[in-house]
Amino acid sequence: MKEPVKFAVAFKCPNCGQAGARHWEEGAGGSHKQGSDRNYLNVSSGFHCEEGRAANGEPVIVCDVCDEIQPD
Repeated sequence: MKEPVKFAVAFKCPNCGQAGARHWEEGAGGSHKQGSDRNYLNVSSGFHCEEGRAANGEPVIVCDVCDEIQPD
């Protein structure tokens, strides 16, 4: 059985340019491109998660600098 793989997806706030990364862990059952068997771990400093989920099922991430909700 494969060990879970941790990975990060870099992004930039489209409003103010603050850079950050979403951190995920993927189990043996899927690929991060497919989104299967993937668990959200955290987001880098400068951003925070709010309650609920975005339309794609991922956490709602908000920029701490300008309070902009980050696109899916």
